[in-house]
Amino acid sequence: MNSNPLKKVMILGCGISGRGAAKLAVEKKYQIVLADKADTEELRHFAETIGAETCFGWKEGLSLPVADLAVVSPGIPIRSAMADAARKSCAEVTGELGFAFRHIQCPVVAITGTNGKTTTTELTTQLFRAAGFKAESAGNIGLSLSEAVLSSLKHPLDCLIVETSSFQLESVSEYRPAAAALLNIASDHINRHGSMEEYARVKFSIFGSCPGHAVLNADLLPEWHSRFPGLPDPLTFSAKDTEADFTLQDGWILFRGKRIFERKDSALPGPHNTENIMAALALLCSAAGAEFLFKPEISGALRSFRPDAHRLEFFAEKNGIRYCDDSKATNPHSVVAALRSIGEESNVILLLGGLDKDMDFHELDVCKDSVRKAFLYGQCRQKIFDALSGNFDCTLCDSFEDTVSLACSCARAGEIVLLSPACASMDMFRNYAQRGDRFKELVRNAVR
Repeated sequence: MNSNPLKKVMILGCGISGRGAAKLAVEKKYQIVLADKADTEELRHFAETIGAETCFGWKEGLSLPVADLAVVSPGIPIRSAMADAARKSCAEVTGELGFAFRHIQCPVVAITGTNGKTTTTELTTQLFRAAGFKAESAGNIGLSLSEAVLSSLKHPLDCLIVETSSFQLESVSEYRPAAAALLNIASDHINRHGSMEEYARVKFSIFGSCPGHAVLNADLLPEWHSRFPGLPDPLTFSAKDTEADFTLQDGWILFRGKRIFERKDSALPGPHNTENIMAALALLCSAAGAEFLFKPEISGALRSFRPDAHRLEFFAEKNGIRYCDDSKATNPHSVVAALRSIGEESNVILLLGGLDKDMDFHELDVCKDSVRKAFLYGQCRQKIFDALSGNFDCTLCDSFEDTVSLACSCARAGEIVLLSPACASMDMFRNYAQRGDRFKELVRNAVR
């Protein structure tokens, strides 16, 4: 509860998370200052609606207003000039995640990792509901944690399932989930965190306050031992390591040797999704108890679950050619997972490109036998070409439209045209969803 209704809170960044934090601050009777580098009519209207002071059009070198607490949106790096200015003018600085967590009234189940976060978050929510809990998804999935907390004040929940990004974790210390999972770690967001070592440290920080209720990919167990020496092992999962707690054997997902679910009954393709299913089951086990794993309602939820759009979404087929939208694949690791799920011998026409995050595109070499030809577009197409052209037949394209047109005209019967970009979308699009929608529109026009 807020014991001081006059406490002043400054919100840095007025995107989805920042606006959610501002609305929660209004509910808690704080005085509010909104700070943003932009200065638009829409922002000013929002500020007027909630009765906030403003510091719009902020530029490096300017000071920020004095406040008791600065809440940093995930899009603003904690080591940025704007965050530094907040530290000079505010008594305390935290992230939106931490601010929301202070006001939460139900347990949080948290999920992080380089890939699979959204699918696992959605699936975990469905499993908790099937087990009889009132559960909702929030966080990096699209609904800010602040907005979810605000909603839960009116409609109480048993738990919130929170997709948690490294951008959120880097600026929070008071995040204490009841259970947390780390799905995997691969090259991503190095431009933000500076190195793979720092990126991994931030990811593992999700366990800082709940190592006794941790869920971990078995591949990362050695790193767990180095970071948490002397602590018991977490619950582990693996599609290939039979020593993990959750394993895949003879087509069945097992928990410590006991069958839970026959893998073929799920609509989620690929070994990476096998591990996403295992992680969701492990979180249910950790937070609620192993007895829930074997209830028929859980198997039913696994059978009925369908992923959202833009995640290995086959949306068209003509003349024996299939078209797949995997626009959510914004790093090389996720493209490898896609190719291992659907690729065969030289049967993929691959579309790669977009905004670079200082990633290592050589990771894609392991799947070179699945790709007959790659078409490259966007801001980092030359970097991808330099990394892959020794092993891939690559063509540089001038525009996204040309890329799709060339890929469609190149494809033969029995092949898959796959948009799995390995990059962020913001050099050309608002987000990965807009990119995927544009891809589908162009393909449908091309294959009429």
